[in-house]
Amino acid sequence: MINTFHSSYNPPPPPVPPRTGYRKPQPAVNTPLVKYLSVMLLLLMILTFGGFLYLFQKLNMLQGSYDEDMTSLQRLQDCVEKNMVEDSMTNCGKLMEKYKAVFAKVLQANEKSVSKLTGGPHFIGPAAHMTALSEHKDKTSEFLKTNNLLWDEDHSLLQDVRLSSKRDMLTIQYPGMYFIYSQVTFSKNSPSVSLKQSIRIVVPKKQEPKELLKSFCSLNPDTSNLCTASLAGVFHLEKEQQIYVTVANSSLVNRDSCSFGLFKLR
Repeated sequence: MINTFHSSYNPPPPPVPPRTGYRKPQPAVNTPLVKYLSVMLLLLMILTFGGFLYLFQKLNMLQGSYDEDMTSLQRLQDCVEKNMVEDSMTNCGKLMEKYKAVFAKVLQANEKSVSKLTGGPHFIGPAAHMTALSEHKDKTSEFLKTNNLLWDEDHSLLQDVRLSSKRDMLTIQYPGMYFIYSQVTFSKNSPSVSLKQSIRIVVPKKQEPKELLKSFCSLNPDTSNLCTASLAGVFHLEKEQQIYVTVANSSLVNRDSCSFGLFKLR
């Protein structure tokens, strides 16, 4: 019997045999450079994470310190503005002592920093060092019209101390213990007056000034030598008190070698 059935199914063609010398592609192999870059990337990620964690902890610490300081300042403000009971006043005293110690450390550290920058110690407090008014700046001869020595503010040091409008007196702004000094050089002699200088103080609401210090020097009338009278001392001065240097005759003074000053000890 003859099979007359025809199928539409066509079998796939046979695979093509591999060509001579052909190799199948191999997957890429990790090279040392790739390994090195991978390790560096991992280290970078670790350091970045550690840095963020460190900054987060620091910020939390600063925030806690800030909150504590603000609370302490608020308590100090309450101590000033409100009437506190005895226990609260004791706590206020402890807070004040704590902040005084902190401020003292800050001032000491600041003084050391300034000393390093300037190459020497830095004085913090009222101080003055005055030089006499020179002849070429004294156009109207004001120096010779008074026995109080006049000082040149432009060539002097003034720190938390005021010079009067007449340029003869220093006005104290902060009370305390002061070291005061003066040096006056005489270039002429006079038979009628002594070569004397003195430091005097003017107390508010009192008319007569008080003499704090005095000194003398002698000059041979037959020569043109100079003589210098110097003095120094420690005194307690109050606010608004004024001190000045006076001589018997200002025409006998050599202006090029006169100085006057003070500084606060405590």
